[in-house]
Amino acid sequence: MEKENIHALLSEILEKSTNEERKNLYSLLEGVKKKQSNHYKTYLAGYLGIKSKVINDGTYESIIPNRELIHNPLQIAHGGITASLLDIAMGSLVHQSLPSTKAAVTSEMNIHYLAKGSGKELRCRSHVLFKSENRWVVKADVFRDDQTIVATATGNFMIIPRRV
Repeated sequence: MEKENIHALLSEILEKSTNEERKNLYSLLEGVKKKQSNHYKTYLAGYLGIKSKVINDGTYESIIPNRELIHNPLQIAHGGITASLLDIAMGSLVHQSLPSTKAAVTSEMNIHYLAKGSGKELRCRSHVLFKSENRWVVKADVFRDDQTIVATATGNFMIIPRRV
Protein backbone atom coordinates (compact mmCIF):
# COMPACT_ATOMS: atom_id res chain seq x y z
CA MET A 1 0.00 0.00 0.00
CA GLU A 2 1.30 3.43 -0.91
CA LYS A 3 2.19 5.83 1.90
CA GLU A 4 0.49 8.67 0.03
CA ASN A 5 -2.84 6.82 0.11
CA ILE A 6 -2.54 6.28 3.85
CA HIS A 7 -1.62 9.93 4.45
CA ALA A 8 -4.57 11.09 2.33
CA LEU A 9 -7.00 8.83 4.17
CA LEU A 10 -5.67 9.85 7.58
CA SER A 11 -5.89 13.53 6.65
CA GLU A 12 -9.48 13.14 5.46
CA ILE A 13 -10.46 11.27 8.61
CA LEU A 14 -8.74 13.77 10.92
CA GLU A 15 -10.39 16.78 9.24
CA LYS A 16 -13.88 15.37 9.81
CA SER A 17 -13.26 13.64 13.14
CA THR A 18 -14.60 14.29 16.59
CA ASN A 19 -12.38 14.19 19.66
CA GLU A 20 -13.73 10.69 20.46
CA GLU A 21 -12.94 9.46 16.94
CA ARG A 22 -9.39 10.84 17.20
CA LYS A 23 -8.97 9.08 20.54
CA ASN A 24 -10.06 5.76 18.99
CA LEU A 25 -7.84 6.26 15.94
CA TYR A 26 -4.91 7.01 18.22
CA SER A 27 -5.55 3.76 20.12
CA LEU A 28 -5.52 1.78 16.86
CA LEU A 29 -2.32 3.43 15.63
CA GLU A 30 -0.69 2.96 19.02
CA GLY A 31 -1.53 -0.77 18.78
CA VAL A 32 0.19 -0.99 15.38
CA LYS A 33 3.25 0.80 16.75
CA LYS A 34 3.46 -1.55 19.73
CA LYS A 35 3.17 -4.56 17.39
CA GLN A 36 6.00 -3.12 15.26
CA SER A 37 8.20 -2.84 18.34
CA ASN A 38 7.37 -6.44 19.37
CA HIS A 39 5.50 -5.32 22.48
CA TYR A 40 2.61 -7.48 21.16
CA LYS A 41 2.71 -10.67 19.10
CA THR A 42 -0.49 -9.85 17.19
CA TYR A 43 -2.23 -6.74 15.91
CA LEU A 44 -5.39 -7.79 17.75
CA ALA A 45 -3.55 -7.74 21.08
CA GLY A 46 -2.22 -4.29 20.19
CA TYR A 47 -5.66 -2.95 19.23
CA LEU A 48 -7.14 -4.32 22.45
CA GLY A 49 -4.30 -2.93 24.58
CA ILE A 50 -4.14 -6.26 26.39
CA LYS A 51 -1.98 -6.86 29.44
CA SER A 52 -1.35 -10.48 30.36
CA LYS A 53 0.56 -12.39 33.01
CA VAL A 54 0.90 -15.78 34.65
CA ILE A 55 -0.71 -15.64 38.09
CA ASN A 56 0.61 -19.03 39.22
CA ASP A 57 1.41 -22.39 37.64
CA GLY A 58 -2.19 -22.99 36.67
CA THR A 59 -3.75 -19.54 36.14
CA TYR A 60 -3.27 -16.93 33.41
CA GLU A 61 -4.78 -13.44 33.44
CA SER A 62 -5.49 -11.05 30.57
CA ILE A 63 -6.91 -7.54 31.04
CA ILE A 64 -8.20 -5.09 28.45
CA PRO A 65 -9.36 -1.52 28.94
CA ASN A 66 -13.10 -1.23 28.35
CA ARG A 67 -13.05 1.72 25.98
CA GLU A 68 -15.35 2.91 23.21
CA LEU A 69 -13.21 1.17 20.61
CA ILE A 70 -14.57 -2.21 21.76
CA HIS A 71 -18.18 -1.17 22.42
CA ASN A 72 -21.31 -2.26 20.61
CA PRO A 73 -24.16 0.21 19.88
CA LEU A 74 -25.40 -0.27 23.48
CA GLN A 75 -22.13 1.27 24.78
CA ILE A 76 -20.96 -1.97 26.43
CA ALA A 77 -18.20 -4.38 25.44
CA HIS A 78 -19.07 -6.20 22.22
CA GLY A 79 -19.70 -9.92 22.71
CA GLY A 80 -17.15 -10.73 20.01
CA ILE A 81 -14.49 -8.79 21.90
CA THR A 82 -15.40 -10.66 25.08
CA ALA A 83 -15.06 -13.92 23.11
CA SER A 84 -11.66 -12.80 21.80
CA LEU A 85 -10.51 -11.97 25.33
CA LEU A 86 -11.58 -15.44 26.51
CA ASP A 87 -9.85 -17.14 23.58
CA ILE A 88 -6.65 -15.13 24.04
CA ALA A 89 -6.47 -15.86 27.78
CA MET A 90 -7.15 -19.57 27.34
CA GLY A 91 -4.90 -19.99 24.30
CA SER A 92 -2.07 -18.02 25.90
CA LEU A 93 -2.21 -20.24 28.97
CA VAL A 94 -1.81 -23.30 26.76
CA HIS A 95 0.92 -21.74 24.57
CA GLN A 96 3.08 -20.63 27.47
CA SER A 97 2.96 -24.18 28.85
CA LEU A 98 4.00 -25.97 25.63
CA PRO A 99 7.50 -26.77 24.39
CA SER A 100 8.75 -24.52 21.57
CA THR A 101 8.14 -27.30 19.03
CA LYS A 102 4.39 -27.32 19.71
CA ALA A 103 1.53 -24.86 19.22
CA ALA A 104 -2.15 -24.82 20.08
CA VAL A 105 -5.18 -23.90 18.01
CA THR A 106 -8.72 -23.43 19.26
CA SER A 107 -10.91 -26.29 18.07
CA GLU A 108 -14.04 -25.42 20.06
CA MET A 109 -15.20 -22.73 22.46
CA ASN A 110 -18.43 -22.58 24.47
CA ILE A 111 -19.36 -19.19 25.97
CA HIS A 112 -22.10 -18.15 28.36
CA TYR A 113 -22.68 -14.40 28.59
CA LEU A 114 -23.96 -13.54 32.07
CA ALA A 115 -23.83 -9.75 32.49
CA LYS A 116 -23.07 -6.62 30.50
CA GLY A 117 -19.44 -5.75 29.92
CA SER A 118 -19.23 -2.37 31.61
CA GLY A 119 -16.69 -0.63 33.83
CA LYS A 120 -13.15 0.54 33.18
CA GLU A 121 -11.63 -2.83 32.29
CA LEU A 122 -12.42 -6.47 31.63
CA ARG A 123 -10.29 -9.07 33.42
CA CYS A 124 -10.14 -12.66 32.27
CA ARG A 125 -8.64 -15.53 34.24
CA SER A 126 -8.10 -18.96 32.73
CA HIS A 127 -7.03 -22.32 34.12
CA VAL A 128 -6.55 -25.85 32.77
CA LEU A 129 -9.27 -28.45 33.32
CA PHE A 130 -7.68 -31.28 31.31
CA LYS A 131 -4.56 -31.86 29.25
CA SER A 132 -3.17 -34.63 27.14
CA GLU A 133 -0.52 -34.83 24.46
CA ASN A 134 -2.95 -33.75 21.71
CA ARG A 135 -5.69 -31.77 23.47
CA TRP A 136 -6.18 -29.33 26.33
CA VAL A 137 -9.46 -28.16 27.84
CA VAL A 138 -9.35 -24.76 29.53
CA LYS A 139 -11.93 -22.74 31.48
CA ALA A 140 -11.98 -18.94 31.71
CA ASP A 141 -14.09 -16.24 33.33
CA VAL A 142 -14.35 -12.55 32.44
CA PHE A 143 -15.01 -10.07 35.25
CA ARG A 144 -15.74 -6.36 35.25
CA ASP A 145 -14.47 -3.86 37.85
CA ASP A 146 -17.15 -4.63 40.43
CA GLN A 147 -16.16 -8.36 40.29
CA THR A 148 -19.41 -9.29 38.50
CA ILE A 149 -18.83 -12.18 36.13
CA VAL A 150 -19.52 -11.05 32.55
CA ALA A 151 -18.93 -14.37 30.79
CA THR A 152 -17.64 -17.87 31.37
CA ALA A 153 -16.23 -20.23 28.77
CA THR A 154 -14.52 -23.51 28.11
CA GLY A 155 -12.22 -24.07 25.19
CA ASN A 156 -10.75 -27.12 23.52
CA PHE A 157 -7.27 -26.66 22.08
CA MET A 158 -5.62 -29.05 19.64
CA ILE A 159 -1.87 -29.39 20.08
CA ILE A 160 -0.04 -29.34 16.77
CA PRO A 161 3.59 -29.21 15.60
CA ARG A 162 4.85 -25.62 15.38
CA ARG A 163 5.89 -24.56 11.90
CA VAL A 164 9.13 -22.63 11.70
